[in-house]
Amino acid sequence: MKLLLIHGRSQEDKHPAVLENKWLTALYDGAELIGRDLPITEEDIFFPFFGDALRDLTGDEEAFTVAPVTLGSEHRDDEEFRCKILNDCLGGLGVHEEHIAEAAPPEVVVDGPLQREWVQIGIGLLDRISPSFSSQSLALAAADVAQYLQDEAVQDFIECGILDVMNACEPDEKLVVVGHSLGSIVAYRLLRREGVFDRPIELFMTLGSPLGITAVREALAPIGFPAKVDRWFNAYDNRDAVALHPLNDTYFNVEPSIENYGDIENNTKNHHGIGGYLTDPVVATRLMNALAAEV
Repeated sequence: MKLLLIHGRSQEDKHPAVLENKWLTALYDGAELIGRDLPITEEDIFFPFFGDALRDLTGDEEAFTVAPVTLGSEHRDDEEFRCKILNDCLGGLGVHEEHIAEAAPPEVVVDGPLQREWVQIGIGLLDRISPSFSSQSLALAAADVAQYLQDEAVQDFIECGILDVMNACEPDEKLVVVGHSLGSIVAYRLLRREGVFDRPIELFMTLGSPLGITAVREALAPIGFPAKVDRWFNAYDNRDAVALHPLNDTYFNVEPSIENYGDIENNTKNHHGIGGYLTDPVVATRLMNALAAEV
């Protein structure tokens, strides 16, 4: 059994070995918490790093600005897509159109939701209406997701690197794939591509995934359960603004259904960090069982 770990957003300028060690530490901590040993060796764990790709390939430094919060690129199509993502997220977090319209000047209300100014006002209201969520993290996550889904050069660069790792496995070896945040979208796209990857996936685990956001789901249409995946387990914290919806029949309707687990208390910053997911006892148990080839 091999384990493929696909990291999430905002990892640029981090040393790959440092980030990998963070994941491995969380894996070991999760196993220890449930009284288990990691069933595989570190030689069987793959951690492709693409943290700099979004920034380097798009040249969009503004997309990573955290103060003040910004939407990033001025490209109209990209901006509209980001606005769709953010409007869906804001509504799910309690910032509805009537709140934004009340706070916005008349010209912004007339132009409507698919504009930068409208969303900026909504983001500003988020910290007041839903203070447990981070407006900055939400804006940056939307920028990363939009850049990946809208830019074929970014997709190819990231996906080719991960496929190289996947295809390094022997034909009869099974894989467990864990995708966190944006990494869950990357993993899903790869596993859905016909004729690209032909090895069985014992478990596909998505953590803090934005796949249930309407604009993301529509961009990935038609959606479906990856053919090579035996089981799909999705875990999220209800306070995680990036994982807005469970991947259920309402927000990600596929057959067979995805197993969702939403009782996590991820106490990392923004309730989104990988350590808070991998050390959850239920997540750790599912992962250890899959790595040990136990049902």
